[in-house]
Amino acid sequence: MIKKYLDKLRSSNNSGAELDKHSSETKFWGDELKRYGQWYSGDLKEMYLTETPAEAEKVKAHDATHSAILTWHKKHQEVKYLKDLNLDEDALKGKRILDVGCGPMPSATCFKGADLYCLDPLLDKYLGVGFPIHLYGDVKFIQGYSENMPIEDDFFDVVLSVNALDHVDDFEATATEIKRVLKPSGLVIFHLHFHPPTQNEPLELSDERVANAFAGIKNFRKLSESKNKFGYRCADDEYYSLWSNIE
Repeated sequence: MIKKYLDKLRSSNNSGAELDKHSSETKFWGDELKRYGQWYSGDLKEMYLTETPAEAEKVKAHDATHSAILTWHKKHQEVKYLKDLNLDEDALKGKRILDVGCGPMPSATCFKGADLYCLDPLLDKYLGVGFPIHLYGDVKFIQGYSENMPIEDDFFDVVLSVNALDHVDDFEATATEIKRVLKPSGLVIFHLHFHPPTQNEPLELSDERVANAFAGIKNFRKLSESKNKFGYRCADDEYYSLWSNIE
């Protein structure tokens, strides 16, 4: 699904009918929401290699759509974050975490005992298409751009991001902001998507660009590189890369 969607964007002729970046992102997540319902009900037997939930695995909310989203969050998204970041659920216990570009679900709730903040510029859009952001308990959501975060200096113990930093408008400005809001002894971990530019993912990253942008963070380095992420395999011209200063 994601590959077909990105291929469609790459082949766009840039006509006036082409969706702008934020509208395109919102449409993608609205389409995903419909598929969560099909997956939850069993009409879709598998989604991103995650099988439809057994009855005992289903989260029950006040309506079917919210039940499907919350079940997907628990069964796929939390598992995905742990797998993609190669961390266990207790790795960030007691830490104040910022997830940059969280999307419509706070997947970093997978980290137990952490104080979680989630930043995204489209939170109001996600609410508008039906994502229940208000149901996630103690998570602090911040609507804002990564290039100009409404957050004080030296605030977070950990800044993480999963497949989001290639969506931003200005990668270097985002890196500067991440370093600003991170404590001097803070930790970072980023799962990055390296690919040709698309409408939703306009930035073309490289090892040199990433290393230069985050220069000054002690021990920051590339940990691994793969054609796969949890539930998805890349096209020939793309790959995923994990960067961190966690020892």
